[in-house]
Amino acid sequence: MDRDACKICGAKELRLFKHTARCGRCGVLAYYPYPAKEELEPFVTPRQERIARWERWYEASAWNNHWNFSSMIQFTLSGNDSPGFLDVLDYGGGGGQFALVCKSMLPHASIYTTDIDDDALLPQYAAYNQKITHADFREHKQLYDIIFLNDVFEHVVDPLGVLTLLKSKLKENGCIFIDTPRIFWIYPFLRLFSKKLYHKLCIGTVNGAHLQLWSKTAFKQVVEKSGLQIYKYQQITEFTRKPDYYLDRMTLQNPLIRLAGLLFYQNAKLLARNKILAILR
Repeated sequence: MDRDACKICGAKELRLFKHTARCGRCGVLAYYPYPAKEELEPFVTPRQERIARWERWYEASAWNNHWNFSSMIQFTLSGNDSPGFLDVLDYGGGGGQFALVCKSMLPHASIYTTDIDDDALLPQYAAYNQKITHADFREHKQLYDIIFLNDVFEHVVDPLGVLTLLKSKLKENGCIFIDTPRIFWIYPFLRLFSKKLYHKLCIGTVNGAHLQLWSKTAFKQVVEKSGLQIYKYQQITEFTRKPDYYLDRMTLQNPLIRLAGLLFYQNAKLLARNKILAILR
């Protein structure tokens, strides 16, 4: 595809702003210029450094993760708390905490995990996961009742390719759960009100790790192209870390702006719907 065409809908109506591009047709906000797949491999840093980074992340996020993962499972099962024996995949599972929460709610489930960084799975969670190495996943024969993408979809270079692959891994009547960040009102507001603040917001939310922020239109288009359908859709407020983490990522130092950011975070359930939750079949 043309480098300056939208990776989701193919339109050339990209509106560029420093390191981001916004598609005028489907509304997706993407990192720009979009990196090649090989540029995103995690192995440019030593193994021990990557493991230490995962440890730090889970030390800071484990509490929020626990509540978020529990809500994701409830959303996916629609209140059915006794579905029996399930094969569950945590795609892009990182350190593996999801399996611990999942196993506590679904004691008969078999939980598999795969991640582009095969060293990401942490010892404290390893016993709850059946690990499939990233290189082996495409050819692996296991099929799944539910595939979870918990804050993963925004990280992948080829969202359509990932959905197409995962569709082939579903059992009959299986489903895919996706939780991913979305564009909400603060993005167009800051783009008009303060390009400097808008750029700082983008630095914190669209970067070499978070390759895109989804609009409902863009999300619907990529799902339909994969041959899947949206069975259930909701926009919610959800955070993984405390407010200082996000304010620091946005390089916000002004005390008044940080205070405004803190107040926004504390009242986010009233002010923002920053996440998409969806079930695909």
